[in-house]
Order: sequence, then structure tokens, then C-alpha cells
Amino acid sequence: MRFAEFFEADEVRLVEPLFSDLCYKEMDELLLQIPAERSRILIDENEEILSVGLEGEYGTIDASCFHLRTPSDTLISRLEDMDGDIFQVTRREFENSVRKYYSDNLINTSEIAPDDLNPERLVITRDLINSFVGNEHSIHCLDCCCGTGIGTYLMREMGINPLSYDNDDALLARGFAEGRLDPERTMWIDGRLIEAYLTEPVDCAFGFMFGELQLFNHDIWSEIISGVCAVSERVMITVGTEPEACIIKGWMKSGGYEPEIWENDRDPIYDRWVCSIG
Repeated sequence: MRFAEFFEADEVRLVEPLFSDLCYKEMDELLLQIPAERSRILIDENEEILSVGLEGEYGTIDASCFHLRTPSDTLISRLEDMDGDIFQVTRREFENSVRKYYSDNLINTSEIAPDDLNPERLVITRDLINSFVGNEHSIHCLDCCCGTGIGTYLMREMGINPLSYDNDDALLARGFAEGRLDPERTMWIDGRLIEAYLTEPVDCAFGFMFGELQLFNHDIWSEIISGVCAVSERVMITVGTEPEACIIKGWMKSGGYEPEIWENDRDPIYDRWVCSIG
């Protein structure tokens, strides 16, 4: 469903420039600056506010999303002084539609990275996923730093519908172009902040071919992995070399986890070493 349909409107513009902006309270100021006399409020099945739209003089609607943050008191006060309509939708429908809204924007504005798919890698990665989840397909799963969506594609093929994220818009654009990533289930965010963008518990998390881990990027990768471990008790991360796997194991142990590393000899290059917890 198009986002605008929730408001029974032809078009709704979200004032937050990027999906990653949705968790920041400062974004309320963008909506407060818009002149309007009528509001349209979208609530979920529990009557909690999901979005607020302000209707301009010519029927244009500018809106903000509030599934990742709470509306400010200033915004609530303004709404109380305005005439408005209330609409209702399930939270799941809303969240999927918001992700699609921003994914469509990314598709239209980002350069597309070269395709990185080695067809032989599909069998190897599928085996790794199966070894970790078995027949558990009705699970809430993450594809962390998903790149062009090879892991996501395989999980979807297996009946798992993961939530995928990455900070590289060109890689995501390639994933959308190839049909490996689902616009409703993909987020363009900084992986270090994943906890701020989740609204339900995670059963397990995958990260395929992390790295390359170098001294200059250790801080970034350690925060990304810390974020993954904070949201899921079961994590599988693959890298290309044993030293990288040992570094990740050290980071996990320092966080109080009990990781294991092992060599995956199915491929000499991709997903060669695995580090997992849970």
C-alpha cells in the first residue's frame, strides 16, 4: 500500500529527508515550521500515534513518522488547536510502507553499484543459513550490513523474510535492481545504531562477509558488531580470513558473550571463517 493511502490522500510528503532521520526528535521542528490549519493523524491498532500530517492551503500534506520516536509536547499542543481527522492502520503495514517510501527514494536518487554476485556462493551461503536456523523459518531475522542482498535473497527463498540494512546506498540500489532486497524490509542506516530502528525482538542475526577489518576501521566495525549482539542472542558473522574472525571473537568476548569460530572450507574466498554466538 502506498503511504499516502493511509491518509486517504493523493500524495503525502514525509519531511524527514532520510529513513535514518526518523529516530531524531529534532525532526519535529521541520513539521512545526509548516503553515497549516488542519491535521491528519494516523494511529495503530493500539491507538498510538504513528504519523502526523499537516494539510496546507492547497491540500498538500506534509507528515512525520512517530513509530521510532515520540511527538514533542510542542507538536501535540499545536495539534490540539487544529481541526483534524484520525485514520487507523496496523503498525506492521505502516512500518513496511515507510521503509518502502524511503527505499523508492533511494532507488530514484542513488547510483547503482556493480553486481558482486558469484553464483557459486549461493549454495555455500544457503548451507550456512540452514546450519544456523534449521527449520526455523517463522522467525524475525536480520541481514546486517546486507550489501546487495545475497543473504536476504536466500533467506527469502527459504521462507524467511529478514529485515535488512546497510549504510551503502549504491549497494542497496543494486540489491533492489536485482530483486534481492525487498523495499518494504530494507533500511539505509548506520549499522552502529540498529537498536534505534527496531520495534520488535530479533530471533537471530546474520552478517555475511564483514570487513575487510583493518586497524583504521576497527572502531566502526566493533560498534557495528556490538550493535548486532545487543539486539539478538543468536548471531552468525562470516569473514574472509582467520585473523578477522579472531578479532570479532575478541570483541564479542569483551562484551560478555561466548563466541565460537570455525573454518568454512566450502569456498576459498567468501565466508571462509565464521564467528557465532547462541
